[in-house]
Formats: sequence, structure tokens, C-alpha cells
Amino acid sequence: MAAFAGRQRGNVTRRQLLEHGVTPSMIRRRRAMGSLIERFPGVYLVGHEAEPPLSLEYAALLYCAPRALLSHRTAGFVQGLGVRRPRRVEVTTVGRQFKPAGKVTAHSLSSIEPAEIHRHGGMPITSPSLTLLDLASVVAEDVLAKALNEARVNELVIDGDLRATLHAHANRPGAAALARLLRRDESEFAVESEAERLCLRLMIADDLKPDRSRARIVPYRVDFLYEAEQLVVEVDGFRFHGTKERFVRDRRRRADLMARGYEVFVISWSDLVHEPDVTMSRLRIVRARRRALALGEIRS
Repeated sequence: MAAFAGRQRGNVTRRQLLEHGVTPSMIRRRRAMGSLIERFPGVYLVGHEAEPPLSLEYAALLYCAPRALLSHRTAGFVQGLGVRRPRRVEVTTVGRQFKPAGKVTAHSLSSIEPAEIHRHGGMPITSPSLTLLDLASVVAEDVLAKALNEARVNELVIDGDLRATLHAHANRPGAAALARLLRRDESEFAVESEAERLCLRLMIADDLKPDRSRARIVPYRVDFLYEAEQLVVEVDGFRFHGTKERFVRDRRRRADLMARGYEVFVISWSDLVHEPDVTMSRLRIVRARRRALALGEIRS
């Protein structure tokens, strides 16, 4: 039991026990003693004072086996997409229907491509792009938008992955919602904070849509970039620059970018909340000047 449980986040199945010489009476006795705790029919947690992380999710996979993988909200939670851990573990079975018991919600797919199956800590799980498609069928649009942003920020998906998934599952529930979200201007960009999200929304609304977010200017990553104008927009959220060291480091970073020919336009949380119109007007003026400079219409 210890050997199986150690590999399976504290779980073991009745079949595994029987195949290795544990008799039904021994199983009953250990259940009565509390050293085996039934989680699902035929799936037991080997008695622990502290349950291993994601133990219930692993138990659900053992219960739904074979060809089962974590999906939907459970996959979104495990992959760090900002989705709350659901009360019932969501599992997708491939090539068969499954009627679950207990804390499991079962979905099904007739088939799945190998590239759509990933692994997390030894557990099969839907790929991030398939997870987003599944989430689109069960969560509100704002939750889906947040999950998509988290997947981009953490570099779990690229647009090519999402387009391929939509093409392969065009009639799957959630496809229309995900496609609609991808058509929204904001969804093209990844942001790390509420301040960046608000700034992006204001820029798009004022026809100041940047070329890229989280752009790489080696060795730095900047919040927003206008490429032709070599104009960087940096958003100072209310939770940043809490130490003198961080303050000094950011000033050196900006000086280095400016030495490379980039202008750095800094926007604070206060600017976004209290003077959004004035802030966007200033950005428009700076961008126009940088564009004119790039075209050689004015001298630096």
C-alpha cells in the first residue's frame, strides 16, 4: 500500500491491492481501522495526517480510468489560470461515456490528439489550449478572459495553439465563446496586473493600441511597446516599488532603455484612476512626436 500510495499522491485502488495479495477481508479490516479511507468506489486514501496536494484529483483519475484526464475548471486550477478549485473534480474520459459517483463531474471526448494531453505531476491533463476551450463552456466571460491572460503571461499558449484547437473542435461547447474572446482587441495582449489591464483598456478606447505587451528588449521585458516609435509604456501599479532597492533598479532600467534610443513613458495607478483623459492625451502627444522623429520630420 505504501509503495502505490507514494506514487499516486496517497491513493490506491482495490484492484491494485487484490493483485498484490491483499485479501478482501484485509481491506475491510483496514477500512474499519481507518488506514484505508474510501474516496470513490474502489479507490482509497491510505491514512494520512496531512493529505498530499491534489490527492483528490489523482483519486478521481484512478476512479475514472482508463483514458481519463483532468479538464475544465480542475485543469484551469491545476495549471494556474486563476480559476478556483471546483468542489467536484472535473475529468474528461476519451472514447467512452462515464457515470461518476461522489465528487466527480465527468465529460467525454470521442477522440483526442496526443498533443492535447499534457502531464502535471504525473497526472494526465488537457493541454492549456484545450483547457481554455473547455473553460469557455462552463465559466463566465470575465473568468475566461482572466484565464486566457494568465495562460499568455505564463507563456503556456500562443495564438497558433488556440487557433488549432478551435479548428479541431469547431463544434465543441465553448468554441464560439472562445473565438469571440479572441476577436476582442484586449485579448491580443497579456497583462500582469489590474493596473496594466486598466491602462490597456484606456489605450484601446483612445485609439492608442500598442503593438505588443510584455515585449522583450533584451535583457528587459516592458509592459507595452510601440515598435516604430521606439516608445515604451511602463505602468507603475500601486503594489510596486515598495522598497528603495526596487525603486533604484527601475530607474537604472529606464535609463538603460533610454540610452538605447527608447523613450519610456511612465503611467502611475493614480494617473489611470484620477486623470485617465489627461494621461491618454499626454501619451498621444508623446507618441505623435516619436512617430515624427522616426519619420525624420523633426530632429531629436
